[in-house]
Amino acid sequence: MQRILDHLSDTPAMVATPTMDILAWNPLAAALMIDFGEIPERERNFLRLIFTDPRMRNLYPEWEDLARATTAYVRMEAANKRDDPRLTTLVGELSLRNPQFRQWWAGHHVAIKRRGSRNYNHPLVGEITLDWDTLTSNADQDQQIIIFTAAPGSASEQALRILGSRSTHAGEHAEARSR
Repeated sequence: MQRILDHLSDTPAMVATPTMDILAWNPLAAALMIDFGEIPERERNFLRLIFTDPRMRNLYPEWEDLARATTAYVRMEAANKRDDPRLTTLVGELSLRNPQFRQWWAGHHVAIKRRGSRNYNHPLVGEITLDWDTLTSNADQDQQIIIFTAAPGSASEQALRILGSRSTHAGEHAEARSR
């Protein structure tokens, strides 16, 4: 997966587990969302970040939709990971810290969504709309790559180019981590 990330220089991408632990990312993903390298590995989980990092609420205009969908997705994956201590800790932590998460998790809603479209309100480039696709590795079912793309010729594609030019310089010092 790391080689794929290394070749995706003009589109944000990250590798995550089915329970949304972020394993690796490219510089453009860090420029779009947050610099995952600044987050301790134990806390580097997309679901956790949605509920605990205020930058995520600001980045996603439809934050509640994202939070509900991600909760339902992780809930679905949790059925296969009942004995996963990291997941148990994550659910316990978020249940204590966030009443919305606690309510949505207790609702037992499940969903598997492998693609979609998401709006962003980026502090540097403004509004961006990106499509995302999730691809699972045949070699390792516990790793999936999530790729974010803009419509060709769109303002969002131009915004990604701007972020890409900024992330090239910042990325020289960043290190993508992978298992």
